[in-house]
Amino acid sequence: MAIVQALLALVFRSAGRLLNTAFGWATIMLFGKVSQDRQIYLSIIAFGSVGWIVAVLGIIFPSFATFLLAFMPLPAWVDRAWIRLAMLAAALVIPLVVGVVSTRMLAPEQRPVGAAANAISVLKGYPYTVALALTLIMMTALAPVIKVRTMIKRWTSRHIPVIVQSEQYLEVVSQIEKALDMGGFEVERQQASWMMRLPTKVLTTLAGGAVDDLVADHLTELRSDRLEVLLHPSDLVISGREKDTARATAIISEQLAFSPAYMTWTKEANDLEDRLRKIWITLRQQANKPGVLNRLTNRLVAVEHDLRTLELSFDEWDVLFREKLMVERALLQVKADLVDRPRDLTEAPPEEIGANTVKNDAAERSWWRSLFGSDDDSQDDTQSDASHTDRASSHE
Repeated sequence: MAIVQALLALVFRSAGRLLNTAFGWATIMLFGKVSQDRQIYLSIIAFGSVGWIVAVLGIIFPSFATFLLAFMPLPAWVDRAWIRLAMLAAALVIPLVVGVVSTRMLAPEQRPVGAAANAISVLKGYPYTVALALTLIMMTALAPVIKVRTMIKRWTSRHIPVIVQSEQYLEVVSQIEKALDMGGFEVERQQASWMMRLPTKVLTTLAGGAVDDLVADHLTELRSDRLEVLLHPSDLVISGREKDTARATAIISEQLAFSPAYMTWTKEANDLEDRLRKIWITLRQQANKPGVLNRLTNRLVAVEHDLRTLELSFDEWDVLFREKLMVERALLQVKADLVDRPRDLTEAPPEEIGANTVKNDAAERSWWRSLFGSDDDSQDDTQSDASHTDRASSHE
């Protein structure tokens, strides 16, 4: 009998590891990869909802729930009534803990103020826990199916951290769609698969506004035969062949730089993104007005100073530095009369933006030089080419 119990315990432990893996997939597929500071709270809430399920089962089936928790049969001398009372207490307390932790996921300015508001937020943990428990059960069953489908197609997935407000969700989807179309992927906008929509609908229906910043009410996917892009409020998932996902990631990262979506996750970094976005928009709308370029240059200098002095993670600094360089390039192009205003990836193919602007301007200047017989610059170019040739010969 002891051998049989040991084998059963081993089987259940293996099943537990498999369920834990499927649970991890389910959490990522449901919410995406949230920022690290929120990941801790989300993990507590997710595991709390699972614990609540076990507690409810323990009220009805004490022996089964005890085995799920300890992988051991309930000893005969333990009174089942005490187990039921313990499980009942857990079922009542866990949602309150979930309610408290869920408020910590909010930005400081969004958290409830006052005893009454905090009490209401904590009590919302009850519907939140029930909704998340049911949703995770569904996702844990469906996640392996979605994962196997991706593996069969030999696709890989990349994640881009983003923060998208619910009212701006579809606008961001449209910008991503246009940028990918310009990049040659020709995606079509569709609803996410029912395996994603159904659990999300259950969660949003039961939990209400408590999950607005975690799941999208109208989860949307962009698809082509080479690519699938799914936008969560806190994550962007790009699936496809390795080369296609890498290229799509580059296009989307550039396009989202000045969209309503944040690509950083702390308040200080978000503020810098807002300032850079405002400079970009003003430059696009008012570049020809007197004094605008000087004012925007001063603002960019101030942003650059704060970027050097603020304590940011490298990942956030990397995003902001890239955006700062894009604004700086646009300012220089406008000041040099290469363009009348900067363009983004929804207005022109990637090959017509950036260094090609300088190249096209150089070609135009060359045409004017040939028309009016000015060959000073061309002689300089010839001498420069000759010097490069001499240096190459000396290296050889």
